[in-house]
Amino acid sequence: MTRRKDAPPKDAPSSGRDPDEAAARKAKGSVHEAIGKLIGDDAAARQGAAEQKAATKKPPRA
Repeated sequence: MTRRKDAPPKDAPSSGRDPDEAAARKAKGSVHEAIGKLIGDDAAARQGAAEQKAATKKPPRA
């Protein structure tokens, strides 16, 4: 049996997202949130928290 042409390769991550990219995005959000808290900028802190949440969120299934 052959693999479908549109199927992802077997060694591709099942989440559809590069783990290194997700880790970098989570770190960026953490730094953004910490700086926002440090300088008293609630909007920046919320944006950093949202960035972290987006990094751990799984992409929608196709």
